[in-house]
Amino acid sequence: METTKKSPSVKKILSIVGNTVLWLFVAFAIIITVIVFATNNTKSEDNSLSTIGGLALVTIKSDSMKGKDGFKKGSLIFVNTLTDVEKKELKVGDVITFRVDLNKDGVEEYNTHRIVDIHPDGDDLYFVTKGDNNKNPDGVYRASAKNHAEDGYVVSTKMIEGKWNGKKIGGIGNFLSFLKTRVGFFVVIILPLIAFFIYELIRFIMVVLSLKGKKTEDEIRQRVMEEILRAQQETAATPAPVEAPADTSAKTPAAEPEAPAEEPKE
Repeated sequence: METTKKSPSVKKILSIVGNTVLWLFVAFAIIITVIVFATNNTKSEDNSLSTIGGLALVTIKSDSMKGKDGFKKGSLIFVNTLTDVEKKELKVGDVITFRVDLNKDGVEEYNTHRIVDIHPDGDDLYFVTKGDNNKNPDGVYRASAKNHAEDGYVVSTKMIEGKWNGKKIGGIGNFLSFLKTRVGFFVVIILPLIAFFIYELIRFIMVVLSLKGKKTEDEIRQRVMEEILRAQQETAATPAPVEAPADTSAKTPAAEPEAPAEEPKE
């Protein structure tokens, strides 16, 4: 049984679809890479979050803000950076992202909790914060000792990075956390990109070889045509052979003698 060959139009459509999917993946990889670097939560030279156009993407690492108006562990939230003036305009109920030494080891981390109380102190403000899913606030404000270990911590304006704008994407934070690891970034981004460029390189080589083979066939065909034309030209240039004239000196055979006419009978 003969197999039905796909029409060129179907092959062309499949090729276009395949290329489109591949390039969409490349675009996706670039976007994800930008997001990963934007959400790495590492401090810059001025101890601020990495931002894109004044917007920081923060991955939530605990369920302290789990609730109807909050977000769960693994969520990706969008935080607007604030100026010093905007920080002093914050009010109770706002959710802020701030730097704090949670483990008391001299290393600051980023935390995002809701403001439950505000205390003016000279030219500064101190904010008492609390996770929606926590029973107690993060600390107790004392004018004489604002951040003693036994009191937890309160947040000054200098510690604040930004304010949550209410937008979040649930679950993607876990994926981004995996991408931040060397294995995750290699498996999800680097390895597919390597495979993509190898595929494109193979396609390029195949096209080059195809064009080279076609060129060879054309050259052979052209040489054959040249040989045929040359043979035809040589044939046309060769004079036709001349026939020898007939020998007129040859004797004509003598005619046979006629029989004598019968004499009339008497």
